[in-house]
Amino acid sequence: MVNRGRSGGCVTCKGRRVKCDEEKPHCRRCRRHGLSCGGYKTKLKLRFREQNHKFGPVDVGCRALARAVPPSLPAPDTAVAFYLRHYAGYGRSIDSARGFFEVLVPVYRSQENDSALSHAVSALASLVWSIWRHGSHGATDCRPPRQSYAQAVAGLRRAIADRNQVNMPATLLAVLALQLYENVAAIYGLRLAARTHHDGAISLLSLAEPGRANAMVGAYVQKFVLHIEVSSAMRRKRPIQSTVSLCLRSKAPTAAPYNPSVALDDIGASIADLQAAHAGGDPKAEAKRIDDQLLAWARSVPLHWRPIRLTSGHGFDSSIPSYMGSCDIYPSCQIANIWNLWRLQRLVLVKLTLGLHDNASRSLGGMPGEIEHVALGEVAQELIDSVCRSVPFYLGNRCVPSNMADFTDATIFLPSCPSAAQNNNADDVHRHLDMPSDEHRRHIIAQGPWHIMSPLSRLLTLFSEDARTASLLRPATCQWVRAQFLRVLTLLHISPMAYDIDSDATADFLARQVRKGAMFMSGP
Repeated sequence: MVNRGRSGGCVTCKGRRVKCDEEKPHCRRCRRHGLSCGGYKTKLKLRFREQNHKFGPVDVGCRALARAVPPSLPAPDTAVAFYLRHYAGYGRSIDSARGFFEVLVPVYRSQENDSALSHAVSALASLVWSIWRHGSHGATDCRPPRQSYAQAVAGLRRAIADRNQVNMPATLLAVLALQLYENVAAIYGLRLAARTHHDGAISLLSLAEPGRANAMVGAYVQKFVLHIEVSSAMRRKRPIQSTVSLCLRSKAPTAAPYNPSVALDDIGASIADLQAAHAGGDPKAEAKRIDDQLLAWARSVPLHWRPIRLTSGHGFDSSIPSYMGSCDIYPSCQIANIWNLWRLQRLVLVKLTLGLHDNASRSLGGMPGEIEHVALGEVAQELIDSVCRSVPFYLGNRCVPSNMADFTDATIFLPSCPSAAQNNNADDVHRHLDMPSDEHRRHIIAQGPWHIMSPLSRLLTLFSEDARTASLLRPATCQWVRAQFLRVLTLLHISPMAYDIDSDATADFLARQVRKGAMFMSGP
């Protein structure tokens, strides 16, 4: 075969590592997937500078030193500062706290450099930093995170053996940070995440002592453990572990405020029990009761939590792929994620109710009631539409693998900048919560793909597992969700080269594998 040189494909297809049809000015592949075609780079004209003086004789000792120092290893201090700022600082608020990131920074700063939490955060931060700098290779080839991970595990053993440290928030935070490290590594390895640290965190719940000086922080961290267990139980369709179930149903007062996220976890626990067939009474009536609770939750959230609807050409750049010509924006990624969790919880109830209708009809020897199915199908379509309208908020017009330059790239547009809300004539109460525009932009670029990955993967597994529910939706919906999920994998450097990235079967397979890795992460 004749080698005709480098591909002349568009920037977007090159970034996604797919074959481009090279149609100009915009290729058909990008148009078909609703992506913004990045166009074609022109050939560069090169001039060579005489620099032979740089390549003179080199001292043998310098060569030995160069071989001894691995290139481009992340500096832990730089990685930790980046991680705490972009993932635990920007976009986080106690009003929407789930209990981990919101207290991580102050507790981390109170620890000694050799503490279990310091090493655990260093491992997690170095892993994320390496992925930003080196892509998927950063998740597998970086040695410093593994060294910090081992030091954190050793520190945890000492802390758990110490009566004064075992029930401290820093100890539980270290366990959770190590579980998050395992989750990220599992996602990039397309494998099931180990649950060792998750189970360890649940075991530590029983050791908590009320009335301590840092009871507020401890209560927040405990709430996060409960949140992760509820999320995991819903994903695996299993009952909640007994220790967590007792904590959720305990009437003892807690030092942590009862915010909308905590309230949603309480409802989610009931859904997990219903899914696992551990709820007593009539399951159809129970599903209706829980759905009424979810509807009441949506009416009770603060006004500034409610999404603002924008239409293409009026509030966001035309290069941003919209959903049916519109998108919804939110005060932060965290609040948008809580809304998507609410939608997926309602969608689980719709799926359960559809199954109950079908079973009842078959037992009576009749056909499923079409009126009930149509009504439930309309509810499902609206819930999925709402998830899809949040995608532009999380991703903007990004479509190539992420790198550090994204934070200052003027060609990246997001529909969530404060100016977008002002152009939409939104009331002050709906505008972004006193977050500077640069912080708002940075937190969406860093966190956005991670936050939307779980909802999109959940929708894809729903489509592939439940043909009955999928048949009630618009055909184009499933295809749009697949395209956006693959786009997220591209941004996060997760897309494996060995697969046909445009195959529907591949998208469904990757969704299942990603969900295995995210089994003990926050979200639906």
